[in-house]
Amino acid sequence: MIDYTFRFDPQRSNVEPQPATSEDARRALIEGNRKFADWIKSCRCAAEGEDKEFVVRCGLNSILSVDVHEFPTQKPFAVVVGCSDARVPTEMLFGQGFNDLFVVRNAGNVLSDVVQGSIDFTLNALKDSVRLIVVLGHTNCGAVKGAVDAYLNPGRFWSKSYSPNLRLIFQRIFVAVRESDNMIREVWGPDAQRQPGYQDALIETAVCLNAAHTSFALRQEIKEGGANPDVEVLFGAYDVRTQHVCMPTAPIDAQSAEMVNLATAPQRPEELASLAREIATGLKPGGKAARRPA
Repeated sequence: MIDYTFRFDPQRSNVEPQPATSEDARRALIEGNRKFADWIKSCRCAAEGEDKEFVVRCGLNSILSVDVHEFPTQKPFAVVVGCSDARVPTEMLFGQGFNDLFVVRNAGNVLSDVVQGSIDFTLNALKDSVRLIVVLGHTNCGAVKGAVDAYLNPGRFWSKSYSPNLRLIFQRIFVAVRESDNMIREVWGPDAQRQPGYQDALIETAVCLNAAHTSFALRQEIKEGGANPDVEVLFGAYDVRTQHVCMPTAPIDAQSAEMVNLATAPQRPEELASLAREIATGLKPGGKAARRPA
């Protein structure tokens, strides 16, 4: 039996307080993801009849108000801008419960006016509790794959199978795809497109760069715009195979719980290029397979 449980104990209603600083919030998300990934791994290896349970403890005030006639107070400690992909359950993969995360999801975790407005809301209405903003991409992202396909085959971009609104999403991802392609060609050589694994490498690199670009733009908006300078902006990618969140991503045979991390949003364009180079180098055919978190 495999159980994912939200547990409230009336005899032990006081759970650990929410993170008080951005660093505390980062650690809470990283440790939550490690525990979740370990639980999934244990479920894969469980013997027949063996019970595996993942428990998220919830305090009374996080679910209910003291008075039934009052609304519970909203107090998330982190904002997560993620993809709508059904394989990426945001609160679960970070091991968090009710009222812990303010989640904004759309295909490709792109930064649109609505997404930015939602974040602006949290930085104003929920500024007393929000400590962190995380941009979360994920491997095998359908939106990024669609953008890569349209980039490599421009004629398909205007096909009837792509609606105008879907094209807008692809357009927001194209910069990450182009930067990834340029770096792969620089690292792999001019014949990169003819080498095995080129398209898969382009997709994986673009997944990471797309999340990095979004975090870069958000950091500029928050730090330079003065919205809430104490809030940190991080980014990462969730591997739908291993359940690990990290940045940069790593080949599946190099994954381990120690590699789980969230990277600080880039401050300069040069950092984006450095990230792209690191990923392209790690994915180069015949190159070094394992990569450590930046």
